[in-house]
Amino acid sequence: MKNSSKSNIIEIKKCYKDNFHAFMVKNADYDGFYDMPIINQKEIKEISFLVSYDETYNHIYKSGEVVHFYIDDYKFDGPKGIWQGFSNDKKYKRGFDISRFYGAEAIISPDFSLYMDMPRAMQIWNVYRSRAVGSYLSSLGFNIIPNIRWTDEKSYEYCFKGIEKNQVVSVGTLGCSKNKVDKNLFNLGFIEMIKRLKPSKVIIYGSITNELRNIIIKYNVNIIHFFSKTQLFFYEEKTNGNERK
Repeated sequence: MKNSSKSNIIEIKKCYKDNFHAFMVKNADYDGFYDMPIINQKEIKEISFLVSYDETYNHIYKSGEVVHFYIDDYKFDGPKGIWQGFSNDKKYKRGFDISRFYGAEAIISPDFSLYMDMPRAMQIWNVYRSRAVGSYLSSLGFNIIPNIRWTDEKSYEYCFKGIEKNQVVSVGTLGCSKNKVDKNLFNLGFIEMIKRLKPSKVIIYGSITNELRNIIIKYNVNIIHFFSKTQLFFYEEKTNGNERK
């Protein structure tokens, strides 16, 4: 009876739509209590510029250009986004073409949002999705830079999993310095990341506060800093003599 039941379950599963994208992690290795898929990183030769995911359509990459997802979630998530776009169901592939990544030096894994007021389960799910996409793209031959995102101290249980030590990693600082609480949480998580992962290099997208700069100096962190679009806009305004006073 057991064998018969198992056989029936297998047959039923063959009829299921893969809503959970199990094919992405079919050959992955896992890390930690929450089984975060491990992202394997190849040697990264050059990082010269970050290209936003929503600007990769028909983009012709130059040497050292890396794709990033430090944009609003709706621009890369949803039925036609990076997660559903890999679905086996053809209708979800409309608007998504993996060739948009061809020629990039590397891809920073998606920055699915984490917020303090999110249920813990949702935070874990978004970290998992980032690792799963990164692991899958790596299996397809793309070079992946893990994106690290955390909230509070409890998130340390899962937000650093699936990432090997001494790799190049990336963090985004947008919205992380709105108040003293957010700033402190970000700085504490950054220190924890350095201690746990010992990254060979950290890409930082967005502003660097004085407190974060002191941490970088104290822990001798090798960073590559890129300004956000908003920062570049205001910088150009100032340099063009249009600074508002």
